[in-house]
Amino acid sequence: MTSKGSIHDYRFLKNLVNDYTVMLLHYAADRLIPEIENLPGIEIISKKPVFRAFPLLSELSHFKKIVKSFKPDVVHTGYVWQVGTIAAYAGVHPHLSMPWGSDVLIEPGKKLFAKRLASKVFRTCDHVQCDAEFVKAKIMNDYGVSGDKITVFPWGIDLELFKPMEKTCLRQKSNIPNDKFVVIFNRNLEEVYGIHCMLNAFMEFQKDKNDVLLLIVSDGSQTNDVTGFIAKNKLEDKVRLVGKIPNIDMSALLNCSDVYLSTSLSDGTPLSLLEALACGTGIVVTDVPAIKEWVTGENGIVVQRNNSHQTALALEKYYYSRELIKQHGDKNILIAKKRADWNKNYLKLKEIYSKLCE
Repeated sequence: MTSKGSIHDYRFLKNLVNDYTVMLLHYAADRLIPEIENLPGIEIISKKPVFRAFPLLSELSHFKKIVKSFKPDVVHTGYVWQVGTIAAYAGVHPHLSMPWGSDVLIEPGKKLFAKRLASKVFRTCDHVQCDAEFVKAKIMNDYGVSGDKITVFPWGIDLELFKPMEKTCLRQKSNIPNDKFVVIFNRNLEEVYGIHCMLNAFMEFQKDKNDVLLLIVSDGSQTNDVTGFIAKNKLEDKVRLVGKIPNIDMSALLNCSDVYLSTSLSDGTPLSLLEALACGTGIVVTDVPAIKEWVTGENGIVVQRNNSHQTALALEKYYYSRELIKQHGDKNILIAKKRADWNKNYLKLKEIYSKLCE
């Protein structure tokens, strides 16, 4: 059960349908992505809740009817204080809760009701799976959950899709000149991802450089701010706002790029980061604890959150040292193969299911 229906859900579902009978309950105002809608072997019930961010009140009775009919062996919920709460108040077991990030790292600190609902979920669920040790520590400290009740593993990526590829041909297909130094930003255009810091950093970095290009491969509530910034500062020749693309096409643009940039203010383990590691790019990220579990000075450049000047200097360092990109990129490919293979990490999820069914 999810309130998202994004590429993250797709990665789970793509594997699950091969091993289980799967029903996806989608309680959200937004549509499912096409990858999920076109996935064979899955039953989907997509229902727009009366309260977009709080489906409990309107969807609890609907959920109970579905459970009674479908009789699931495991109920797996994503986004703790939204759909996770439905399972908690319905009293279903076994219940696996899967935090996404902001649902435990940010929103409970701003909304008292969100923290109370999250607390209800963590008290009543049978197990918790998260993608970073920092998130596990947060859950233990804020909600008193025993470490034995939490399993940590990164959700991982498809290493057959995300891997190093020859850059020249890909750039020709994407209409990107070979002499450009390309920075890619593919986080959602939302406040939590430090959009203004990203823009200001690139504005500083690109001065007196005619061979740089920023690819913004995403959209979101701050899209108008981004387009306004580009126009105001006359960056049309140096910034390409690509928008959202199918995940299957992301590997090509990552391989067209020299540096992956993330200016997030809060995060779990970003799949976009794992994809960039696997493609062997240079890495500039903020000092978010969960991200620092993957990136150090040995394989990337870590900067202070919301510090556009430091971020610009990090881009400068890669710009003037292409060999450093190669050194970091080679290490990142090995890290991805060792720790970010979803086919291997998925087996850990199956182990959780088996124990819950026992």
